[in-house]
Amino acid sequence: MTTFAHRTMLPAAALLILGAADAGAQWQRRYEPVGQVRFRLGIFEPAGGSGGWDRVFEGFTGSPSDLKDLVGGTEFLWRTGRRSGVLFGFSYYSGATTSSYEDWVAGDGSEVRHTTRFTLSDLTAAWVYRFGEHGVRPYAGIGAGLLWWTLADEGYFIDFGAPNRPVYWAWYGARGTAFEAFGLIGLDIPLTPRWSVFVEGRYRYGSDELGDDFSGFGTIDLSGYEVTGGFAVSF
Repeated sequence: MTTFAHRTMLPAAALLILGAADAGAQWQRRYEPVGQVRFRLGIFEPAGGSGGWDRVFEGFTGSPSDLKDLVGGTEFLWRTGRRSGVLFGFSYYSGATTSSYEDWVAGDGSEVRHTTRFTLSDLTAAWVYRFGEHGVRPYAGIGAGLLWWTLADEGYFIDFGAPNRPVYWAWYGARGTAFEAFGLIGLDIPLTPRWSVFVEGRYRYGSDELGDDFSGFGTIDLSGYEVTGGFAVSF
């Protein structure tokens, strides 16, 4: 009786173990993370292609390209398929440059300088698609969002309305909210099944009408180029 039990139970146990191992392997082959948290940091450069930007820097040594500076963001990717997903994100950028009059100086011959500061922050959503499932994985996406911007000039200016053209200190500013659209391409490089690093390029498109202290300057171009890198954790 004992011998018969051993002869029947051992093969059955082996079959159960093999079946469980095969089921586990199939589950691992089918398993894909449902979400991913991403952190990125890089450089944003305003395109500066509008009459508003021309008026802001008219007669001064600076340009919108001088506002190139750091941009950072945090994002959450919700996978809708093995290769596709929806990417929700927040980013923040702040750039500044100091410029002076091209053709005028103060009475003592010194340059009259002021600082131009431009900031952007946004909330976005994008559809992304990943090309490939193993190794380095390229991806691309398109999206839209809500964009908050501020523009300020702070420093010394010349009062051309006064006979002796005195130098005075002032702060001028404007802010607004606009819609944006953007496209992105990138490379995701897995380090482990859950951790990866990535590099990404984006182009943001948006514009708004200048108001407040810059009223009458026209449209400000909120577009720009962005290159970032970061890391991501999947779950």
